[in-house]
Amino acid sequence: MSRARRIVLVLVAALATASTAAADGAAPTVTLLSPANGTTLTLDGKHDAAFSWRIDFAQAQTTPTAITFTVSADPTFQGPHYTESRSCDPSSPGCFTSTTLKGTSWINAATGSAALPSRTMTLYWHVSVDWQSGQTPVNSANGLLTGAPGIDKTPPRIAVRKTTVKRGSRARVGFQLADDSGTVTAKAQLLYHGKQLLSTTKTFTDVDWANVYVFWFDVPRTGVPTGRYSACVRGTDMHGNSARRCATLTIR
Repeated sequence: MSRARRIVLVLVAALATASTAAADGAAPTVTLLSPANGTTLTLDGKHDAAFSWRIDFAQAQTTPTAITFTVSADPTFQGPHYTESRSCDPSSPGCFTSTTLKGTSWINAATGSAALPSRTMTLYWHVSVDWQSGQTPVNSANGLLTGAPGIDKTPPRIAVRKTTVKRGSRARVGFQLADDSGTVTAKAQLLYHGKQLLSTTKTFTDVDWANVYVFWFDVPRTGVPTGRYSACVRGTDMHGNSARRCATLTIR
């Protein structure tokens, strides 16, 4: 083979390799826009949290992209986290550049708790772009936010059901609970003419008004006057707000 032909082949190979590297290396960049680092979010489920970012593509996309937004109390994003993902067509590869989080479900997912936070905490967020098959997804820098508990002044919602029971049987007093925080400590009491006869306390998580909770006790066959008693439940949420409701319990 002539020297000139060898040089041509080497140049062709070199150019082909350089072209491939350029195609593989032209990854997009992701820039977080808002909220700015250090911003405080009120984590009470009543304040919306708006996030936005920018994606700059170095070259025209020929395949779909997948964009994923994640927020977590874990800086590694390996623990509990909230995520949203969207696929975008090549004609509009950056179709997902903002989201507004509402309610409490995203807070529960990001913190790994069924209850709303009762203390200040740090939240992290980032955006990932899966831009080309066989290539490592591109991640933004991590955003750093402060999550603050809301100022909850609303007491739990409570309802106690009237009950009739015979001596020598088990009394079951049904009651309902609801609270924005999801966690309520219930103190149930049985009173006769205003005097407490017995009480019990239990903390319920993920309370739901649709559920019926039960306060029960056994009524002796003898030594217990028949008549009207009061069955009361005091509910206290994790912020110290409380309410008390009573209903008549009749022993026959």
